[in-house]
Amino acid sequence: MSTWLIIEEETVTADGSAPRRQVKVVRQVTGKKTLEEALVELHKVARGHTPDSLRGVSTVVGRDSDGSFWVLPKNGKGPASCNLRLIEQIRP
Repeated sequence: MSTWLIIEEETVTADGSAPRRQVKVVRQVTGKKTLEEALVELHKVARGHTPDSLRGVSTVVGRDSDGSFWVLPKNGKGPASCNLRLIEQIRP
């Protein structure tokens, strides 16, 4: 069994400048969960997660073919996009 991290990869574009990528840990999935159990946690987080840069913006959440989730501005226009992914923690 492994420890898993749910991470947020956010790409923010401000004032016409080059996109800036930010990565942060949203949640650590502890308790020696299997991959399948950790994916259930990822799904729960994705359903209710709004990155800071999209607060106050209407968003839509979708699952990608690799199992990750995208949080995007609903109208396709906005300052950011966010990808929520599950990774295995290999160091304590």
